[in-house]
Amino acid sequence: MKRVSDSDEQPTHTTGDLNGARLKAPRGVIRLAIADEQPLFVDGATKAFEGEDDIEVVILALTGGELVSRIASEPLVDAVLIDPWMRCGDGLESVALLHAEYPDLSIVALSGLADPGHVNQAMESGVVSYVSKGTLARDLPAIIRHVVSGGVILPAMGGAVQLSTDLTARELEVLKMASEGLSNGEIASALYITEQTVKFHLGNIYRKLGVTNRTEAAFQGMRRGLIA
Repeated sequence: MKRVSDSDEQPTHTTGDLNGARLKAPRGVIRLAIADEQPLFVDGATKAFEGEDDIEVVILALTGGELVSRIASEPLVDAVLIDPWMRCGDGLESVALLHAEYPDLSIVALSGLADPGHVNQAMESGVVSYVSKGTLARDLPAIIRHVVSGGVILPAMGGAVQLSTDLTARELEVLKMASEGLSNGEIASALYITEQTVKFHLGNIYRKLGVTNRTEAAFQGMRRGLIA
């Protein structure tokens, strides 16, 4: 992994209009932004990606506002690792802003608060996966690869947790197609949406049904009569 500073960055693409456009880095490299209010945590998270040839940390930020500003001037970002509950108070707002402006951006919450209330609020704001700060640093690269490739990761909620199970019409469409074995790309093409939006809907479906994967979601969907 190479850490990029403002002085040595050599853009390889013309960025063009930033209105929601996401440009991929060359050779399949995942370009990652990290935001957390604790400098030591940011440094530790960054070190977790050292030696990873396919992941490049391009932005480090200590507030959500700084992250949004940096991404506006550095559009070649594929994923964000952020604590939505920073004490500065702008983490969740920044997630919502980034999701609205860059719908293809994979936003992963990394937080010490993993109760259903915080997870639900973050997912509704645009986070596609949510992991605990208790996660081992060595697992972070695999998590980022999994999410960027279309996977969803959520904390275990436990059987006693009561979650909303009211799926929207679009979520029901996505659930039905996923249960039929369609890939994220195939669902996106059928519904004329982006793959990232499919991931966003899947994350909400998993959260509402209290499951962690497509198989469990399909089973719960059929058991509850949501899909045939």
